[in-house]
Amino acid sequence: MKVDDKFQILKFFAAVFNSVFLILGLCIFGCAVWILFDKDNFIAVLSSVEVKTVAGGLFIIGLMVVGVTILGSVGAQLENRFFLLLYMGFLICIVLGQLFVTFIILLSREKITSEMKMEVNKTMTEYGTNPDNQRHWKLLDDVQRYGHCCGMQVPNDWQGNLFIMNTSLTEVFPCSCFNTTDCPAISGYSTTLFGNGNETHIHPQGCQKMITDWLKENTLTIVGMDMGLLIIQVLQLIVFVYLYQTVGQKAKLRCVSQLIRSEDHREPNPDYLDDPDYPDQNHAYPEPNQPYAHTNPRLP
Repeated sequence: MKVDDKFQILKFFAAVFNSVFLILGLCIFGCAVWILFDKDNFIAVLSSVEVKTVAGGLFIIGLMVVGVTILGSVGAQLENRFFLLLYMGFLICIVLGQLFVTFIILLSREKITSEMKMEVNKTMTEYGTNPDNQRHWKLLDDVQRYGHCCGMQVPNDWQGNLFIMNTSLTEVFPCSCFNTTDCPAISGYSTTLFGNGNETHIHPQGCQKMITDWLKENTLTIVGMDMGLLIIQVLQLIVFVYLYQTVGQKAKLRCVSQLIRSEDHREPNPDYLDDPDYPDQNHAYPEPNQPYAHTNPRLP
């Protein structure tokens, strides 16, 4: 196969892998932005070092993917071996960063789940009493309302709520626990967060399974994208190693071709005719009107 044909094939595969690499990198970057800046999900209530490390690592990896993709495309287009070598170096750095983030996610999954449960229990205890946590109240209401659940394990978990404990009534639950359209009002109280009703009017199952399943699904999604990105990077590294070698071969062929053309177009130098040390090539041929010189001695 000709070097030019080989280069065009490798260039095509490099562009395909780079495109997939960029898409997955943007997805990871979007996950990082979601974890860091979206305040309407349960990840936002966690303040553990592991969660912040994972989010920061994904954010940096996403930015690096965009920059490295541009570098690889320019290097392949310009046939620049330095850019290609730099691209492969950054690619290896991203792989190491991905492995680090993946190990943190897998090793800290149980700890993150435990902290999530603790935060939910804390929110349930302070629900309706601490105005500083109203954002967390809304998150818990959304989970109970749209997940059709109540409490962490069972609805009676709400009996540890500070507001409910300070009332003399029984069967008081947040309005998001009720399966009715309207929240049964509590007589003598103006609150719109709680209602009074028996167990037939509330969701019977707890929210723990739903919350842990949601966290597990999102964790597996991030790990899956990370592994998919890792596979693409291995393929990219193989393609760009061959591309780097092919660009070097093309450069050598161009140098050889230039040398051949310069040899073919070089004019003879007539200055040797004036060189006194240059031997006379026509010494065996006499001048006109002169006899030939004897080149062999006469035998006796």
